[in-house]
Amino acid sequence: MQGHGTGVRARLITYTPKGYWSTVTGWKDATPVSAALTELSTVGWKWKGGKRFAHGTRLCVEFNVVQGEPCAVIHR
Repeated sequence: MQGHGTGVRARLITYTPKGYWSTVTGWKDATPVSAALTELSTVGWKWKGGKRFAHGTRLCVEFNVVQGEPCAVIHR
């Protein structure tokens, strides 16, 4: 997320095709990063296998400092 300062945290959540949501990970501190003239915050998670999501599930990143979540839709 561009322009965020310290204290940024994020977690992964899902929304099922029926509209239910659940958390996939706990909150994790973001790391401030600079690339040329752009400042942003990054968060990464390592998958240990076994995670499967139903077709049509939205996998989203929720940040503690902004509204809305960027999402990816799972297609199987």
